[in-house]
Amino acid sequence: MEQQKVAGNTGQSDGTAASWYESRLRELDAERERIRGMDRRANTLRFALFFLAASCLFLGYVRQTIAPLQWLGWAGVVAFLVVITWHEAIRDQARRLRLERSVFRRLRNRVQRQWERLSRWEPSEEWLRENEVCADVADDLDLFGQGSLFQLVSMAFTGPGRRTLATWLGAPADVEAAGARAAALDVLAGRRDERGRFYLLARQVAEGAAEPDRFLQWAEGSQYLDSRRWLLWWARLSPVVILATFFVGLALGGAAVGWLSAGAVILVNVMLTVLHLGPIHDIFGVALSGRGDVEGYSQLFAAAELLPADSDSPLWLREIRKQLLEAPDSNAVAALRQLSSASKMASLRHAGLLFLIYVVLQAIALWDVHVLAVLEKWQRRHGNQAGGWFTSLGALEALMSLAALRDENPDWSFPSWLPADPQAALSAVQLGHPLLTNDQRVCNDVTIGPTGTVLLVTGSNMSGKSTLLRAVGLNSMLAAAGAPVCAQQFSLPPVQLATSIRVRDSVREGVSFYMAELKRLRVVVQRARALRGTAGRRVLYLLDEILQGTNNRERQIAVAQVLEHLLQAGAIGAISTHDLDLADDPLLREVAIPVHFREQIQQDPQGQDTMTFDYRMRPGVTPTTNALRLLELVGLGRETLK
Repeated sequence: MEQQKVAGNTGQSDGTAASWYESRLRELDAERERIRGMDRRANTLRFALFFLAASCLFLGYVRQTIAPLQWLGWAGVVAFLVVITWHEAIRDQARRLRLERSVFRRLRNRVQRQWERLSRWEPSEEWLRENEVCADVADDLDLFGQGSLFQLVSMAFTGPGRRTLATWLGAPADVEAAGARAAALDVLAGRRDERGRFYLLARQVAEGAAEPDRFLQWAEGSQYLDSRRWLLWWARLSPVVILATFFVGLALGGAAVGWLSAGAVILVNVMLTVLHLGPIHDIFGVALSGRGDVEGYSQLFAAAELLPADSDSPLWLREIRKQLLEAPDSNAVAALRQLSSASKMASLRHAGLLFLIYVVLQAIALWDVHVLAVLEKWQRRHGNQAGGWFTSLGALEALMSLAALRDENPDWSFPSWLPADPQAALSAVQLGHPLLTNDQRVCNDVTIGPTGTVLLVTGSNMSGKSTLLRAVGLNSMLAAAGAPVCAQQFSLPPVQLATSIRVRDSVREGVSFYMAELKRLRVVVQRARALRGTAGRRVLYLLDEILQGTNNRERQIAVAQVLEHLLQAGAIGAISTHDLDLADDPLLREVAIPVHFREQIQQDPQGQDTMTFDYRMRPGVTPTTNALRLLELVGLGRETLK
């Protein structure tokens, strides 16, 4: 039976990341009960003080004989306001506690492979194309969606973090970058408390702030006042013009003429406000959003303080810390603090009673234009740097995610990268499927390559062939990201994955299953040819039960031709099949390295046959098949025919 991604007990002992998650959750649960008790007491006290204050004030003012109750009533009002303030602080603690519990539940659920309790994130096909992530490979290998590699790895809460992590996992391998990330993970993995604080802060920011995409478009885009410089000059001169016209009118015709002259200028400002208010406030909405974006991202950038500051720390961590905190004129935290002052100026129109002051300032001096000028001054100085800040933030959040994976799986190993040499092969010792729990996972030694060979995986239905191919592909993705892989040892040359595992026909597009497979295989071959002769990388192909939509004889010929194209292109890879005749093809006998999985048939105490699998890979072609036996086991064998 194929191994399934089902939740299970990790069985890890004290001192492991899983034990830490459980311990923190117990502490947070106890803290939640304490906060709930305080909340109940605060509610009771608020009600009692309100009733006491209202009663004393009413009785004190109605009956003069007990007028001193007025003082008690007003004291009750003061106490009521104090309790309200205290109660709000309690509720803030409860909100923070809720977010922290959600963070540690997510960490625990990842370890236990509780997929249904984990949030899902799937990028668009357009984004996948733009970032060199093959949608077919992502679908075949369960990179995104329910029970996916991304769901296992990700502790990213913001858009930049998710997109960066997805790119690292799905894009072609960059050996130098992968090695640098691995060095950073070794440092971050042991900093559990710092990572916990970072996850919580990222969770808070993601809940209270918008994605930065529109902000970046504004920061790197054109400026509204560039083509309207006259508007800024008028805003600056407007108060002077109003005063001048008032005094001129006062001198020429008295107070009435003076006020009328000043009013005419104010009317011009009102008209300008009507004409430009919409576009300017749209810019405010993007640059300063009313959801706490500036303050939230400023706090998240400042979380780079959690990174080590010593000179021998990994390069990636030093670069992230420098860009977010330490660059003299362009660090993110200092720049967003400057933007925060503009945010306060822009929020004047939303500040309750201060709205009246805003109206006066707008009528006299076009206040919004002055705020926009401050924003655009910031935009000119920092706009071209903002993209780098969020790139660094995305890298930091992705590294924090991969560091959790490293901490949770200390027995996983970092890959060794081989030179891009035709004789280099992918080699793994005790390779396992990373999406399975420890008690479900069966590990095998696997070698794919060198160029000119193919790993031929044979075996009966449900014996583990597809699981092996996906284990190779997913671990190659982890290696490309710089993450540890689910193996005792794992070495590989720079590769780019190409797969044909989960192919679908399309009635709507008039594409048969066989034609859909052919189109997928054409893409695999084209990708291998495109990389032929390049020094950087080559294709690692994984083909599962291909070309099933035709008869056996034609299938054997077609598969051999496809493999010949791939071998000529210098690709390395594996192909699985339960068609034993395929192994007899002359080309495959020459280039194939056959391995197989098998099943065992045993009788239970009631005399019924049961089929089991040990998922152990053995050399050679499988000696058994099980299709007819499976028919019998589900009640569709020949003896059941009437």
